[in-house]
Amino acid sequence: ERMGALRGQLSGFEASVLRLYLNGLSYSEIAAEVNKSPKSVDNAVQRIRRKVAQQILSGEFSSR
Repeated sequence: ERMGALRGQLSGFEASVLRLYLNGLSYSEIAAEVNKSPKSVDNAVQRIRRKVAQQILSGEFSSR
């Protein structure tokens, strides 16, 4: 449920990055998988973190 709410807020690229990141890949490995630079991956991870924080602060994504 929580992941579904988050995925609705993510772009396709961000969703791909999140999936790979949660599977334990490094930024360099993710970059190779999605054919982007490690910096693009880092930027996507930062956007994902901001979106998660916004959901937590708004009460949409409880910590339960």
